[in-house]
Amino acid sequence: MTSGSRRVLLYWVLLLLPTLAVGGGVLWLLSREQARLDEQTLAAVETRQAAVGARARLIAENVELLVGDVQSGLMATLLDAPEDETKLADYLAEWKRTNPLVKATINHTSAGAEKEKMARLIELESAKVQSSMQAFAPAVQQDWTASNGGQVNALRNEFTVTAKLKGGAVGSPQRTGWVPSREEGRSLHLIGWRRLTYGRVIGVEVELSQIAARLGDVLPADREPGEIYELREIGGAVYQQKKLSLLDRAVSARTPLITVPVSEAVLPGWEVVGFLEEGGSAQMSNGALMTLSGILAGTLVAAILVSGTLLLRQARRSEEEAVQKISFVANVSHEFKTPLTTIRLYAELLEQGRVQEETKRLDYLRTIGRETQRLARLVNNVLDFSRLEQGQKRFELSEMDLVAELAALCATHEPRVAEAGLVLRREFPESGGVVKADRDAVGQIVINLLDNACKYAASGGEVTVALVMRAGGGAEVRVSDRGPGVPAEHRSRIFHKFHRVDETLTREKDGAGLGLSIARQLARGMGGELSHSPRAGGGAEFILELP
Repeated sequence: MTSGSRRVLLYWVLLLLPTLAVGGGVLWLLSREQARLDEQTLAAVETRQAAVGARARLIAENVELLVGDVQSGLMATLLDAPEDETKLADYLAEWKRTNPLVKATINHTSAGAEKEKMARLIELESAKVQSSMQAFAPAVQQDWTASNGGQVNALRNEFTVTAKLKGGAVGSPQRTGWVPSREEGRSLHLIGWRRLTYGRVIGVEVELSQIAARLGDVLPADREPGEIYELREIGGAVYQQKKLSLLDRAVSARTPLITVPVSEAVLPGWEVVGFLEEGGSAQMSNGALMTLSGILAGTLVAAILVSGTLLLRQARRSEEEAVQKISFVANVSHEFKTPLTTIRLYAELLEQGRVQEETKRLDYLRTIGRETQRLARLVNNVLDFSRLEQGQKRFELSEMDLVAELAALCATHEPRVAEAGLVLRREFPESGGVVKADRDAVGQIVINLLDNACKYAASGGEVTVALVMRAGGGAEVRVSDRGPGVPAEHRSRIFHKFHRVDETLTREKDGAGLGLSIARQLARGMGGELSHSPRAGGGAEFILELP
């Protein structure tokens, strides 16, 4: 493992361990907070359920009080009835006619089968009914009743005034009573009775429809969110609170939380039911907070890791670029040093007159010229690279004849290619090679590709420059060789700046690693592309696409 790899691994450890520690601590704190909230939620739900039960029982007591007031008023009027038979019938008839709470009156002796049945029913039920009536409790005083307490009292006063035609005291328990009766499959009958001194039994049957029509008002108009109450007759009517939404009605269709039956002595078969909507206490579902918080914590940890990864990658890339730039400086220095040394040496020999043979003198001059061109190409590459990196390169696009331009380039550089041991082949169409491009950029690209072939493909013995005109417009300039080709592991990076297959200073071939990178940037600057592909039969092929 290199020092750079060890340093990157250390950075990763320094980033990962604190991040995981923070994430674990956050999750632990969130789990404790979730447990605390769950306890509070459970306590709140239990409190709400207990409150619903208490309010349902209070509603049932209010119903019993209202019906009890009606019974008291009607019984007081029944006790005021005269025992004289001639007046009794008129009294009862007038009472039924004027009081909407009276459904029917009873006036008979104990003779007759039906009357004996009624008398026995009255005798059997009187003790139980009277016992239940004595057990009625006063209204429960709770803060919650403040919203509907006045409404209940108003109903009680209304029923009491309606029930009483005349004032009177309630008689002795042994001679009066109430008999609630419900035969199978029939509605409820509530009958009050009084036994006269001479044995006759008179009574009154309550018009329950009048009471039932107002019982819905006993239900609280103001309620806590999520709480719903109903007054039901088993197998019969259902009285709901006013102003219920569709959601509230859907909640009331579920199984009730609590059912409180109304006293059998008052309204047998009636009950008050209470509902509590799930989530009515605004609690979050179990684990919801933990899930959401876990997602947020995970997002935070992931963001830290991703940010750290990007920073590490950028740092590593910057480090690699720094190394490449150092290598580039060394390579450029080496590239400059070699031709400068040659030029200086030959120039000194010629200056001192130590070369007497004309042939050698001409050869030295050609070498000086060739090395000067090499320096010029290197300087041009460096300048082009600087302009491209800074975005200052300007392209002058104009129509040009590619056939003529490529022919001139090949003619100029053919001697240099031949010195490298390569045969330069040309494959151009006879005409029709006009495209719109930057003349200098095209020339620089082709020169760089030829330099690349001279350096790395001399063993192939040939390099081919071909021009292919596309049917849809544009052209392709193909520079191919029969050298060893580009190794597969380097093909994706050969166009990267400063990249070289052999990075050592003891390499056999010179180069700064800029030629292909500059060539591709120049091609893209003209709206084209430069790509590479292995050549069939060995070698490499570079394709310049021009629009």
